[in-house]
Amino acid sequence: MIDTEISNLFKVAKSRDIKPIDVLEALENNGRQIYLSIKEELLGLMVFEGIKENGDPSTYSVKKNVYQITPGSRVELWEALDRGEEQADLNIRISLKSSPNKIEGRWIVRVSTDLPSMLAIDYQDYCFLPQSLETVSDPVLPGSPTKPKRGFPKTSPISIFIDEQISNGRYDWQKAWSELRDKIADDKNTKTEDMKLHNFGEKEAFVRRTMKQTSNKLDHAIEYQEDGMPTFKTVSRQDFGRMFREALKKVGVSRRLRNNSDSIPLR
Repeated sequence: MIDTEISNLFKVAKSRDIKPIDVLEALENNGRQIYLSIKEELLGLMVFEGIKENGDPSTYSVKKNVYQITPGSRVELWEALDRGEEQADLNIRISLKSSPNKIEGRWIVRVSTDLPSMLAIDYQDYCFLPQSLETVSDPVLPGSPTKPKRGFPKTSPISIFIDEQISNGRYDWQKAWSELRDKIADDKNTKTEDMKLHNFGEKEAFVRRTMKQTSNKLDHAIEYQEDGMPTFKTVSRQDFGRMFREALKKVGVSRRLRNNSDSIPLR
């Protein structure tokens, strides 16, 4: 049970003239919670660590209440909203209590969610939300000699790669990810000594395909090693998507432009 006054996330977004994903983004950036408001009892599936998806999950009757969405499912929620979907299966936390002040444990239950009617935020978190749609002027469409400039430093080969994609009018992070992992990165079984050294702006790095265990699944990833550095760093597909969306925000590229303009074809 959540002891807080909640508001419907979609209605809040409409009242601020922003997108639901903008509400999620603002709260995530400020470490705030996202909730699921269940208005009538429904069945969910128990989630047990270490149990494969093809196992025999137990059902759980979820009572009418407000529940926190788990960190892993906030990633799933972000991706569903980014795709414009209104349905998603999300994990929630359910506390088990033997007395009013003693928590015996927490269960994770996966439930089918109607996003417009069930997503909720804490009423007190209104202060973290944008007041309206960003008033930053949109950058010109691809092909114009003027390109958007980024307002943050290029600190890694991956951020430099993202910078180059955006500067060339490529606003679809999934296409950029495919360019990086499928066309640039070496096969996951390539030995370190056989990897190709790639140029990313002023930096050089080896890049190889791999997999990474995220909070809720095994995800496609790349690992890279800057020339002269002793270790590899890993970036999952989800990590890359978050980095790309944050970069778009910082250059003032509106979501309308990203969705409606034709990107320059990838090389």
